[in-house]
Amino acid sequence: MAQPYAPLLQQMLSEFQSQRHDAAERIAQSILRINPKDLIALQVLGLVLAMQGRVLEAIDPLSKAALQDSKNPELLSNLARAQYGAGLFQDAIGTFEKLNRIVPNNAQILMDKGTAHAKLRQYDQATLCYDKVIELSPDYFLVWSNRGNLLSDLGFTGKAIESYETALKLNPNYPETWTNYGNAFFDLGRYEDARLAHEKALSLDPNYGEAWSNHANALLELKRNDEALVSYQKAYSLVPGHPFLIGQLVDGYGNLCDWANRDLLVPKLLDSASKMEPASPPFIMLQTSATLELQKQAAEIFTKIRIPAFNNSFPKLRARSGDQKIRIGYFSSDFKTHPVGMLMENILKLHDRSRFEIYGFFLNKRVGDPVEHRLTELFDKSIDLFGLNDFEAYELSISQDLDIAIDLNGHTAAARTKLFSRKIAPIQMNYLGYAGTSGSDFYQYLIADKIAIPPEHQSYYSEKIAYLPNSFFPADTLISREEFGDMPTRASQGLPESGFIFACFNNAYKITPDIFDIWMKLLKDVPDSVLWLSRPSEKAIENLQKEVTARGVDPSRIIFAIRVPARKDHLSRLRLADLFLDTSHFNAHTTAADALWAGVPVLSILGNTFASRVASSMLTALGMNEMIVNSKEEYYNKAFDLASHPDKISQVKAKQESNRLTTALFDTKQYVKDLEDLYLSAVTKSH
Repeated sequence: MAQPYAPLLQQMLSEFQSQRHDAAERIAQSILRINPKDLIALQVLGLVLAMQGRVLEAIDPLSKAALQDSKNPELLSNLARAQYGAGLFQDAIGTFEKLNRIVPNNAQILMDKGTAHAKLRQYDQATLCYDKVIELSPDYFLVWSNRGNLLSDLGFTGKAIESYETALKLNPNYPETWTNYGNAFFDLGRYEDARLAHEKALSLDPNYGEAWSNHANALLELKRNDEALVSYQKAYSLVPGHPFLIGQLVDGYGNLCDWANRDLLVPKLLDSASKMEPASPPFIMLQTSATLELQKQAAEIFTKIRIPAFNNSFPKLRARSGDQKIRIGYFSSDFKTHPVGMLMENILKLHDRSRFEIYGFFLNKRVGDPVEHRLTELFDKSIDLFGLNDFEAYELSISQDLDIAIDLNGHTAAARTKLFSRKIAPIQMNYLGYAGTSGSDFYQYLIADKIAIPPEHQSYYSEKIAYLPNSFFPADTLISREEFGDMPTRASQGLPESGFIFACFNNAYKITPDIFDIWMKLLKDVPDSVLWLSRPSEKAIENLQKEVTARGVDPSRIIFAIRVPARKDHLSRLRLADLFLDTSHFNAHTTAADALWAGVPVLSILGNTFASRVASSMLTALGMNEMIVNSKEEYYNKAFDLASHPDKISQVKAKQESNRLTTALFDTKQYVKDLEDLYLSAVTKSH
């Protein structure tokens, strides 16, 4: 029987077929006010909402329609896609199962069901679906591509690459497969191959935002930072909401000291993070004013999205006889000429080998430098994990029967966090490489001290804090002051012959406009003073010089350090500085320890996050608490006072020199003993 509103139905269908979605939606709503159960209006409303990207709203009318017409494959398919698009993957699976009963052995339905399982990390069910699709339709390129994604998530990167290559043989013109292929190469550290794969994706679809972001990631690892920033900008113009992209863009601008663009994005980043959105990789949050709460949220979101969840329980501790050694595994991509590698060399030399067996797990491709060689000799056993997929690396790691596995990367480049998520040792610790929480449940401990992480801050960390009695930071004392040799001349370092030398050798991304304002005020107020900085990229230098000029200071008063051939030369030339000015959000780490070891006072603001309290931790352990201030006003006043009164800076240097060999910071033997006591305590508590 014809409906009394039949003309409206015809008009609605005409508007829908002409893709006038607003009009079709409006008429559908009118019809549903007359008859809330009209099947055609419900379907049209659901479709137009979905086509406008309002997939969550589309589910209700499509579900109501499906209740009336429960065996309509097209309707159920539209509902499943809307559920999937809205992130309701379990609901989508239920709808795909209904579809599969109506249309059994349909490759598309099974593949979509498998992808929904994969989104929920129901990997076994996803594998069954994909295998069935391949059995039914072995030439279906998309299932091979999606299977590659699944294998990549599971850490079977080599097999993922094989699957992507099969997909690309079947269809070489699908950009999504190319960029996922590139991501697999990226995971293996094959960054040039990754770059080329992403560029192939972009040649097929120049407006593919995700591929631009992935391309930038590869360029960043290839040290082509300027080009990486261009690719991040392109990605952001196309897909501003892409996971973690805004953070990457903030980092890109920060590395180049492009503060105008950086500061436009930081409030958006913090707002997005506060809404529990995937705004930034955790490391980049440390560079901002993000609170501890926001830093933890960002880490939890990153871990949830990027790190597969495994139900493995932690292995049981080995039953050991009284004289059997505790087996410690250190994991790092930086066992080379890198701050972490150099700091670890100091520790490894002093480990008590009568009680501990020390294993080194190299995550990076071997570079053959002297530090890498010395570390290899210092480990009781060295194991290379580079190039192994996560499962292979897991099997090799767990076969070593470690008691404690220590991640020296945290959320930094080339980390193998997925390996730790599989649980490779009874006790897993986060230490040294990352000044923040992992946001995961697979590290039981984070090693720190009560200045870096006060007890009242513990709730902002997913790990239990394992406290060292003094600074957690293992300052490098391998090169004695006697080995520094003669003090180089100022002229040899491009410094003026007279005048006060302020210095900061922190990475460019740690320098923010608020702290730079203070530095420039100091240059204005202290005649003939200069600021000595670590040399960043040429673009960053250009931007910094513009910022100096904009603040009314002669750019020649900023001196960028020249390259020196050896670490000994760097430590020796540091003595030319009068005062090291720390950055606020993200403190100096190794650069502060180096300055203090060389006899240069360090001035730091005590912040509210781990990353902003590291220098204060060191200064406390050195007994130099007067060099810790609580505000930017105090920071300026203290720096100006010391620079204006030669007797005061001399007194600070004399006290620091007196404390250097009598306080805890540079007592490496005691540091290693304290660290070993911490390890023993963790093992004892786990029995």
